[in-house]
Amino acid sequence: MTERAGAPQTAEGPLAEAPLVGLSGVTKYYRAGGLWSRSVPPVQAVAGVDLTIPAGSTVGIVGESGCGKSTLGRIVVGLERPTGGEVRLHGTQLATMSRADRRTARYEVQMMFQDPYAALNPRLSLDRIISEPLQAKGHRAGLARSGRQARVRQLAGEVGLATSQLDRYPHELSGGQRQRVGLARALATSPALIVADEPVSALDVSVRSQILNLMAELQREHQLAYLMVSHDLTVVHYFADQVAVMYLGTFVETGPAEELFRRPAHHYTRALIDAVPEPVAGQTARGTAIRGELPSASAPPSGCRFRTRCPAAQDRCAEEVPVLRSFGDGHRAACHFPLIEPMVEGPAEPPVEPGPGERG
Repeated sequence: MTERAGAPQTAEGPLAEAPLVGLSGVTKYYRAGGLWSRSVPPVQAVAGVDLTIPAGSTVGIVGESGCGKSTLGRIVVGLERPTGGEVRLHGTQLATMSRADRRTARYEVQMMFQDPYAALNPRLSLDRIISEPLQAKGHRAGLARSGRQARVRQLAGEVGLATSQLDRYPHELSGGQRQRVGLARALATSPALIVADEPVSALDVSVRSQILNLMAELQREHQLAYLMVSHDLTVVHYFADQVAVMYLGTFVETGPAEELFRRPAHHYTRALIDAVPEPVAGQTARGTAIRGELPSASAPPSGCRFRTRCPAAQDRCAEEVPVLRSFGDGHRAACHFPLIEPMVEGPAEPPVEPGPGERG
């Protein structure tokens, strides 16, 4: 895999002390519709997730389709309300904010969608698409029409669009150009965080690196934070500082990107890494493919949710839910029989009494 793009500071630095966004015990359940919905167990899309997004850094969430990573991203951006738990912005819980404060807070968290064509209104020109969030915010900030137009031109230049293209419509653009429009629209309100849901999966391979490098450049210029949701481990390894591996609504492994990809502790993480195709023709995967299908989110397995597909599963895995244990340097994994040895947490050391000359 290639080296990642990097960011101004990682979550291991000073920014970790003042998280931009913090999630604590977040759950999201969906009730099935119909006459017999009360007797059908709810779908557990997100089941008790803790997540910290430091300012100016990039956090990547990876996992198979249906694991809940997109739902989690929509919760962070405010498109979905959690069933339980807390979502905090700058340390303030969103649920306790007034309507006016919550509206202001929404400007700080924006989203890039997976499909750059479906995310754009085909009846609006690029000028109107980019200016819409400015118009919404301008009613509160007193932004004049002339100021909005200047801002649209500025945003277009930042994402690599010519001002002559602003009178075009989405169907007249390539996929990469549409995603640039989506990025410009996300930047319009000067957000602190952009949730990027599979931002390059619908693009040609030759265009992906252009968009990722553009996102990294804008991150350095504006001190942006990204929450990148992706099933492409190569993209996350290249771009993210911290990585969370999600399986059936829960995090099974988290840690710094380089450490997690170099020394995975969870069998699911190892299988995902081994499933990444090698660029050499004829080369096969290095490990064993994940067996079976993803279980139903309405009836997850007991104990460890991955046990029904894990090659190292034992009786304990069905009886006891594994907790996230430390493997050093912010690296944690939830597995009873991990691939590497966890850190041994010894007893707390007794406090040291100050000497006679050291007392206040």
